Order: sequence, then structure tokens, then C-alpha cells
Amino acid sequence: MFISFDAVSVSGITVEAMKIAKRLQACGFRSYLDLGYDIKIDKGNFNKSYRHEHDIYRDVFTLVRLDGITSIPDYHPAFLDYAHAALIGQKTPIDDEEKAGLLRTIALAARQLADRLIAQWEALAISHVVVENGTLPENIIYTKALYLAIEDYGRRYQLTRFVIWRDHDLMWNSEKKVLKYGPPPYSHAIKPIASKYITYVTLNHDLKQKLEAWCNHDVHVEVKKNTYDFSESLERINFRKQINISENDILIARTTRIIPQKRLDRDIVLVSRLNALFIRNNNVRRVYLAIAGNEYEDPSCYLQLAKLAQELQVLPYVKFVGMLPHASMRSQSDALCIEDLYYSCDLVSFLTSYDYDSYGNPIGEAVSCRRCYIATSYEYYHEVYGQHGFEAPIMTISELHDGLPSDEFVDELYQFINNKEKMRRVAENNFTLGKRVLSNNVMEYLNIS
Repeated sequence: MFISFDAVSVSGITVEAMKIAKRLQACGFRSYLDLGYDIKIDKGNFNKSYRHEHDIYRDVFTLVRLDGITSIPDYHPAFLDYAHAALIGQKTPIDDEEKAGLLRTIALAARQLADRLIAQWEALAISHVVVENGTLPENIIYTKALYLAIEDYGRRYQLTRFVIWRDHDLMWNSEKKVLKYGPPPYSHAIKPIASKYITYVTLNHDLKQKLEAWCNHDVHVEVKKNTYDFSESLERINFRKQINISENDILIARTTRIIPQKRLDRDIVLVSRLNALFIRNNNVRRVYLAIAGNEYEDPSCYLQLAKLAQELQVLPYVKFVGMLPHASMRSQSDALCIEDLYYSCDLVSFLTSYDYDSYGNPIGEAVSCRRCYIATSYEYYHEVYGQHGFEAPIMTISELHDGLPSDEFVDELYQFINNKEKMRRVAENNFTLGKRVLSNNVMEYLNIS
């Protein structure tokens, strides 16, 4: 059973879950996935029926959710939003008596949820559970319920470590600028418990150290990187033909959510400045940017980006191609996938803001697809990629200086993309290094022989 706290049909979390599920499938296990529509409410999917989602996951997961969850008293978006605002974000003032009553209501709802989780796991004969991003306090009722269910289920069936609790993001590195999860020490977020049934995992050592310290070192946390497919690629479709870009031009791919934190304005400015250099040097080649993401997630952000491209007179060079699935998650109606875009591009961009991303999947995806990448020196870049020797033009940023590309970075990148032999060598060296560095996973913690 995989439980995602992300609450969207496809995310980096579900992509990682699918990689584990495919390996479990090869071992004879059947995997179930709860997409978290009834857990995280800010995506607007609460109580929404699965439709196209079944097609996306048809070959790997059976999609499930708790039946009749809305019949639990006080478990509805209005109450969940109020509890989050009062206890986590601390944006709704309440007195001590109100807080005590709220905590009692949360405890009652969590117990009822836990009983339903246990009933579901029994009905499906669940032997292992993977919780994705459960510590992030999106929904402390559900987090409480999971801990109750895990202890009861493990005790009832005399299980050993049957749960992987994997945190991709935590309060201190997610939405820090708006304090979505309140200020430290996050007093009402649910701390991981010391349990003989649970293995805790984070994506990097900084998150591990901070999580262990927050828990007063009562729990031990393992570090496991995300993993990528380094097998030889299947035949791919040339994406350039779909968006009218010649083979001689430069195509930069950006696979991302279209939200302010991803700083797509940097890519648009970069396209403008690179094309200006090509024109100045009488070079007929041009630079294009293909953005693969959902334009409707944050419509105002999308409109601002389109306006910026128009103001900089590069709108014809910026292609919004909509959401693309990974090859392993494409539905029967999907003509193209992310890997097709990577196959067609010259390099992959990850110019994210300093403190938003804890890993940076597009970099690993670019490396595994034998493509060069560019990135910012975001908070975790050095730990995840830089320290291992991956090579790329890097835009230097910091928490205090998180602006637009510098002249030095633009000039470096211009030289780089005009040196095909160097790009080929860098992509090949990164691929070879990636096979060694980016290939571990959490399977060893499932105690499967």
C-alpha cells in the first residue's frame, strides 16, 4: 500500500512510488496507491472520484481510497482548513480552551480514520506500507491516524518493519517564505515516533539531521536518493517536429510545475539574452524553450510568464506544451512523454529558486537520458549532485541573492551550447557517473526475500 500526501494525479512522489512498485511487481507483489485526494485539501481534489487516473497507473497500481471518509464527523475541507490555520500555520488565533477542544476533535477523528485504514489493509491483505511525505503537516489528522493504524496492524499480525515512511519535503525546506507550516518548532506537527514497524527515510543528509534533531534523536533516519532508469532508451519521438523547431536550433527543456517558486522567468530571460548573443554574433541559430507543465495550476503565473515573453519579444521562442507524462505513466491517449522531450532537446533546465526544491528530479532525469543540464546552486544542489562530480553550467544563487541570470552565467552557457563536442562529452560522463551514484533505492528496507 502506497499513500501519497501530494493529492495530485501525477507528481514526483508518485513517479518515485511507481519505480518501487515495478520492482515489487517483479517479485510477485500487487501494489495499491492512494493518491491522497482526501488528505491534502489545497489541490481541490477532496472527495473527487478517480477517472483518468486509473488509466495512468493501470499496469502498476490499483488505485484505492478509504470508503465513506466524509461520513467521519468533522472530517471535511472546512474543518481541515481551520485546524491547519489554527495549529500549523497559526494564522487563526484561538484561546487555550478552543485549542484543547480542537485537539480532542482531531484525536477522535484520527481514531476513526485509523480503524478504517486497518479494515482496508486487512481486506487487501497488505504486507507492506509506504507513506510518502507524511510528516509534512498538511493533514495532522491523517498523520495521527496512520501512526495509530501502523502500531495496531503490526501488533495484530506480528509484523516486523513493514513500513517505509519517506519524507521528500519537510517544514524547514518547504514554503518557507510564506510560513505555510508556521514558525519553528512546529509544535503541533506530528513528530515521527520510535516504532519497531517503521523505517524512516529522507532524500538527503541535511533533512535527516534536522528531522532527527526535531525528534530529540528518538528516531533514526536513513538517506536514500531518488533513482533513475539508466537502461538503454526505447525508440523516442522527435518532439521538435511537433513544435516546428529545426534540428540546427537549440532546444532547452523545462519539465516543471508552472508556479512562481520554480522561477520560469529566469528561463524566459535566458532565452532572450542568448538569442541576443546569437544575433550579435551573426549566428543564424536560435534558442527555444519548451515548458512542460500545467498552465492551469496557477493561471496568474502562466499569464505573467507569457506577458514577460511578449515584452522581451521572445514569445515565438517559448513553447508551452502542456503536461507530459513520464513514459512509464503515459495513458493510452498520451501521444508524447517527458522522455520524448528530453530526447529532442539539447539540454534540460532546472533554474529553481534557492529554497524550494529538496532534490531536483529533472537533473537526474536529464543525466539518465544522456542530456546536459543547467541548474541553479539551490540549497541542496551540492549535496544531491554537485559533490559527486556532475558537470554543468551552474547559475550561482543564495538565499539572499536569488535573482536573474548574471552576465557571466549567460556568457558561459553561450560558449557551452556552441561546443557540441564538449556537450557530448559532458552528457556521456554524467551518464556514466549517474549509473553509479543515482541507482540506490528503498527496496532493501521492505524485508523481501
